[in-house]
Amino acid sequence: MGSLSHVEAEKRQLTREIHQLACLRVRLVYHGNGGVILQNTTKLSLIAEVKERKYEDLELVELRERVPQQKKPLLELKEDGILRYRGHLCVPVASGLRDRITSQAHYSWYSMHPRSAKMYHDIKDVYWWNDMEKNIVEFVI
Repeated sequence: MGSLSHVEAEKRQLTREIHQLACLRVRLVYHGNGGVILQNTTKLSLIAEVKERKYEDLELVELRERVPQQKKPLLELKEDGILRYRGHLCVPVASGLRDRITSQAHYSWYSMHPRSAKMYHDIKDVYWWNDMEKNIVEFVI
């Protein structure tokens, strides 16, 4: 998310939460009289698409089958069949989905310093895939 040193200490958590909403393609819109409306700007959010395409990546399907045999539980399988690595959604290799997630973080309205390190830290709060940091650096270059 970048540096928050310019944001008042008591407003930093709110700033983080607004940024997380932006990553989910949700916008806060002023609606007069001090009211705010939440708008989802996409028909299908990337998180929903990750969930829809969970069986398209054969490597993730294989990992999903091995979850019960783990000695150190790094992977978990949720009720909806979503595989998570240390709490982060495992993103399948499917139709440029990873590139779209990276692009969304790079071009977000709330992105202050769209560099690879910042993008990695923004994305890693929600998503995970092998070589994620390397892919993000390649995207920026």
